[in-house]
Amino acid sequence: MKAEFLNPFVYAGMKVLSAEAGLKKWMPDKPYLTRVDSTRHPVSVVVGVVGAVQGLVLYGMDLSVAKGIVKAMAGAPLSMSDSMAESALGELGNLITGLASGLLEETGYPCRISPPAIVQGSGVRILRMSIPVVAVPIATELGEIKILLGLSEVSQAADHQATQAGGSV
Repeated sequence: MKAEFLNPFVYAGMKVLSAEAGLKKWMPDKPYLTRVDSTRHPVSVVVGVVGAVQGLVLYGMDLSVAKGIVKAMAGAPLSMSDSMAESALGELGNLITGLASGLLEETGYPCRISPPAIVQGSGVRILRMSIPVVAVPIATELGEIKILLGLSEVSQAADHQATQAGGSV
């Protein structure tokens, strides 16, 4: 994964967590490489990315962190099985990934995002095979949120061929 794909997600994550979840303290830790084929956190928001950059973005967190974010966004504590709680977390993933994709487009990497999916439970298989990801832990006053980026650049030729064939990349 190209290093320039990382900064838009860290910036967007901190901006959205501050604005939407009211988090005042956040500190990104050193990114590291790992491989992922399943969720690693009790709560994960999964968003697909297609276009000049493609792959997956996961936002992983402990249940207490997810509940704190939901409470801040919804204005009241909600059960994680409540559809409003899932909607709030999905919107968080949508906002972060949407802002980051806009920043990527500004640097010459136009892309689109899929609707977010909320996965509860660690060890839930989300891919058939393991993919390399860059993990960025972000410490907040609620606890750690981990951004996992499994993104790769798509060649313009492949993007053009898929568009001409009527498919999506």
